[in-house]
Amino acid sequence: MKLAVIGAGEMGHGVAELAALHGHDVRMRDIKTEYVDRGLERIRWSLGKLVEKKQITQAQADEALGRIHGTVDLRDACRDADFVIEAVFEDPELKRKVFRELDEAAPSKAILASNTSALPITQMAKATKRPQKVVGMHFFNPPMLMALVEVIRADTTSDATLQAAVDLAKSFGKTVIVVKKDIPGFITTRVLGPYFERAAWIHEREGIPIETIDAAMRFRAGFPMGPFELADQVGVDVLHHLIVNAHRPMPRSVQDLIDRKKVGHKVGEGFYAYREGRPKLTPEMGQAFDPIRILAPMVNEAAELVALDVASPSEIDEAMRLGTAFPKGPLATADDLGIDVVVGALKADKDAKPAKVLEEMVARGDLGVKSGKGFYDHGSGGGTMTYETLLVAHDATTHVATITINRPDRLNTLSPQVFEELDKALAALGEDDGVRCVIITGAGDRSFSAGADLTSFGDISKAFKVWRFSRRSEEVVSHLANFSKPTIAAINGHCFGGGLEIALACDFRIAASRAKLGQTEVNLGLVPGAGGSQRLVRVLGQAKAKELVFLGARLTADEAASIGLVTKTVSNEAFAGEVRAFAEKLAKQAPVAIRLAKVLLNRSGDIPIDAALEMEAMAFGLISSTEDIYEGLQAFMEKREPKFKGE
Repeated sequence: MKLAVIGAGEMGHGVAELAALHGHDVRMRDIKTEYVDRGLERIRWSLGKLVEKKQITQAQADEALGRIHGTVDLRDACRDADFVIEAVFEDPELKRKVFRELDEAAPSKAILASNTSALPITQMAKATKRPQKVVGMHFFNPPMLMALVEVIRADTTSDATLQAAVDLAKSFGKTVIVVKKDIPGFITTRVLGPYFERAAWIHEREGIPIETIDAAMRFRAGFPMGPFELADQVGVDVLHHLIVNAHRPMPRSVQDLIDRKKVGHKVGEGFYAYREGRPKLTPEMGQAFDPIRILAPMVNEAAELVALDVASPSEIDEAMRLGTAFPKGPLATADDLGIDVVVGALKADKDAKPAKVLEEMVARGDLGVKSGKGFYDHGSGGGTMTYETLLVAHDATTHVATITINRPDRLNTLSPQVFEELDKALAALGEDDGVRCVIITGAGDRSFSAGADLTSFGDISKAFKVWRFSRRSEEVVSHLANFSKPTIAAINGHCFGGGLEIALACDFRIAASRAKLGQTEVNLGLVPGAGGSQRLVRVLGQAKAKELVFLGARLTADEAASIGLVTKTVSNEAFAGEVRAFAEKLAKQAPVAIRLAKVLLNRSGDIPIDAALEMEAMAFGLISSTEDIYEGLQAFMEKREPKFKGE
């Protein structure tokens, strides 16, 4: 496909690089040659880093760069374009002006998309003579690394245009959430707004230190960054502009930083000074602040989106997890806290008013986990099951469930509680006939799991306590290894020690290019304690297993793939899409046949060949009595995809 990217700045050059790496021809345009050149130089630098990290080859980098043509001529940029993606500054009048110009310059076949995080798409569409061919595509910064794209339907967007935008984003390897209505802020920006703004007003009016609020949101609520550190990371100037565009009152502390040009990390100072790195916060600093004061307004915004039918609860939560690192998503969090507790917090805030949908849920008694129903069904029939250390979600459409180890602030390390909850989650998913494949991954993009959380043992000198933890972890990992349905370890980052042992127990291991893997216990004076010394031998053979364990080496994803430790390696930007596609393919297979085949394959190395062959014959006979075999044969003769029921 031929793309035009309008704007070579922070987002534009990233979108151009992403598109070129996925085989699209790109013309990147900006208003000055120096801006275009700077964008191309940043693309060269980024591609060089990918080569340096062995995430792509030099040949792939050269091919991608060869697909990008820089220009200052708008008509040249749009010539023969199938799709135009605008990525200019977030100013509504500028956006409308650009769309009027694009309408004149682009061929009639071209779809026009805006990469905006908050501005109404419909206004841009109405500036053109092709409003049905205008759509929003909100990429996240940096586009190369962030997994999410919000595709926004304007009031005028046609079904064909919407689908084309979804297909294009998926071709980039992205997870797509469709925003069905063109509302200000869409999903992520709208829900994230109170995270910073409520914090700023609380700090300003009550004098609560920013360190107290940030520590509470980071260590008690589980966010990677508190609101003030996040503001510095995003840019105080960017947040200032969003507040201005939304016509909301401006906190004095924000305006003061703008006036003094202290706009955050990029200039070395904002709410914090960055001469010595990240703010030095500790869990104790946040004990005096209740995170619900900020969480409740965020839940309120998310609930309004549900009421407006902008997206489903699961789509909103997925968008917030992928786009903003919200630990569980606002609506799953609301179910955890209790809808009545959220409403109570909103009523106690003089600046907030509970959404009608929340008050209606309280009146019905749909209070979340404690009542069995909230935004999700917490019974045994699927939906989202809530735990303290895991996020367990089930997509009923694809029959794929995902278990996410949800301790990103601790690199998803494994405590006794993680293993207990993993055992319970596997038991529930095993009984759920609507689940046919399970993905296991880690929250965030830094770590699948960095191994055991040694701080959770208390006194590590108590040998019996540590032995009991090891034995229990082995039991849970064995439960995973013998789980009745296909399992995939989606290794998105660090995968060491116990994390690798969990991955080894899965049927398939798919690693992002950024992942690092190793059985690293000896580096701490330990030995593998959750089956690693045994399963590693079965996967790699004794010599290679000894090498990994004795040296405690940390392998790159490609190195792990070369020795068969992972099934395959996938580029970071394509990772989420590849894992999901593979899981969905597995979930379409005949469930009974998969279950029996898994038992046979798992036991193949444990028993004599004659007994194993007898088991195979018995399984073959058993499978012939299922309805699925007739569906499979009928579909084969009719040359269609079978629809297995697991019966």
